[in-house]
Amino acid sequence: MLLERILPTNSRFYSKWHAQFSAFGEKIDAQGWIQLFTIWTLIVAGTVVSMDWNDRYVYWEWDGWLVGLLKLMFVSIIFFIYLKPKKIWTAGSARLSNKKLGINSLTATSLLLFGYYTPFYQSDLYPVFDFSYIFGFIGLLPYLLAFLSCLLVFQFTIELDKEKGVWKDLQWDNKSEYFSASVLLMVLAVLLGIYFKDPVISTAGAVATPFSAIALIWPSHVRHLQRARFYPLFIFAMFICVRAPWFLIPLVALFVLLRTVNYLRYGIVYPSFGVDFLEEE
Repeated sequence: MLLERILPTNSRFYSKWHAQFSAFGEKIDAQGWIQLFTIWTLIVAGTVVSMDWNDRYVYWEWDGWLVGLLKLMFVSIIFFIYLKPKKIWTAGSARLSNKKLGINSLTATSLLLFGYYTPFYQSDLYPVFDFSYIFGFIGLLPYLLAFLSCLLVFQFTIELDKEKGVWKDLQWDNKSEYFSASVLLMVLAVLLGIYFKDPVISTAGAVATPFSAIALIWPSHVRHLQRARFYPLFIFAMFICVRAPWFLIPLVALFVLLRTVNYLRYGIVYPSFGVDFLEEE
């Protein structure tokens, strides 16, 4: 990270900004900004399925970028004022009960549908709604299965050790059941993607599957959780950007913001592509 070289943790300027960004970071954590990655990806996934329904060969298409960004802004506001305060969307913050898993799944379905249908905007890729358009909803199913696969991985929470600057896993109860189900759901998503001739979900799912499989087979370690939590979401977001490149703008902006704030708070780079290799004590 460039900021690490400009402002090393032992510098005077780092100490100057540390307190201010610590307070700002606490507000970001309380509001759950990092969860926007998943919420935004689900919305744009719905948009991409809609594009695929009208033209399965669409690639790097900027049409509808303004509507897409407005959708992200609208749902972000709903998240901050309702979903987060009411604890309707709690994935990743704690192990969820079956009821909470169901609520998160229904919310994810709503986000996919919201991204899929754009009644107030028409173009070649977003035509006027007709009855045949309803059949395109079935194309959302593999994306929902992929989300459920990732949601099961987030049943295993990790926590930052602020003194050491490393992440630690809190518990591994029911590891075999959750990760086995995660792998199975992702494989089903891939197979459905192939059946629907959707190159995004079929390819992204195939690339993402090994992360849960490794966490299932290898000995329990926080680095496997870090990979299984971060990389599948990153992979899906990047494959979605192949068809909707405007999505890179909010993704990069949020990514850089969170990394900057967390570095100035804790001296760590997070979100990060790296993992912790320290052995468990």
